[in-house]
Amino acid sequence: MNNAVLQLQKCLDHEVDLIQGFISVLEAEAHALIEAGDTDALSASTENKNRYADQLMSVADERQGLLAQLGYSDDRAGLDAAAHDHPALLSSSEALLEKARAAAELNASNGVVIDTFLAHNQQALDALRSLAGASSLYDASGRTPRGGKGVSKNFKAG
Repeated sequence: MNNAVLQLQKCLDHEVDLIQGFISVLEAEAHALIEAGDTDALSASTENKNRYADQLMSVADERQGLLAQLGYSDDRAGLDAAAHDHPALLSSSEALLEKARAAAELNASNGVVIDTFLAHNQQALDALRSLAGASSLYDASGRTPRGGKGVSKNFKAG
């Protein structure tokens, strides 16, 4: 096996390990979401996800460079072609694609839960505004909503 193919295999294996770590972080995030209110765990999860994302981007750049060096495109088709031409890459390539799929599904699932929480929080805020009178609450920028007390709707110029 030539040196570039060996480097690509090591790169793929490293990427698989990183994605497995990312999956572990996503699983911890899912648990924290179920334990609604564990903001410390969610904050740590966000930091860890960002750290893994940076590392994964770096390794993906390395993989793409190695594929190009071997004469393949830097996308999935190039990876598939390299694995076809160099069977030693097949196992690592398949593991990478499977782990990436699993991570994407788990991340999407967590996103749905987060979106649901955000929608419920918005509904609760809307209900509070209605009960308290919109003019006594502030929006996200710290201003009272338009049309609240102190705002004249019959403004005339001149």
